[in-house]
Amino acid sequence: MKPGYPKRYHSQRGSLGDSADAAPPSLGELMQRLERLEARLHQLKAGLSNLVQLQQIQDSEPQDEVQHSAQEVTRLQDAADNFELELASRVVSWQHLQEPFWQAVRFGGLGLLLGWGLAWFVYAR
Repeated sequence: MKPGYPKRYHSQRGSLGDSADAAPPSLGELMQRLERLEARLHQLKAGLSNLVQLQQIQDSEPQDEVQHSAQEVTRLQDAADNFELELASRVVSWQHLQEPFWQAVRFGGLGLLLGWGLAWFVYAR
């Protein structure tokens, strides 16, 4: 046995408490311990229910998040398509093309008539 430690007797093995002469706890102390244990049990049950609830939220969240993200992407795609259509209709409108169109007809027609006239003049000789 190591020096400095009290010698243990065979009758003290497995006993609870520090020494054999310690008085048993009073009824009030036992009730306080019981109340603390009940409070701790209540805390553990609440923590466990919170943990289960969090696990359920985490399990269901990706589905909800994916669905919400898909809806958001669809909405943004529709908005982009509408914006593109509106932008294209503003860029390619008859009002913007009217003047260049008639200039092309006028000068193209004049160029064609001038070309025929020159061809007739060259081949007529």
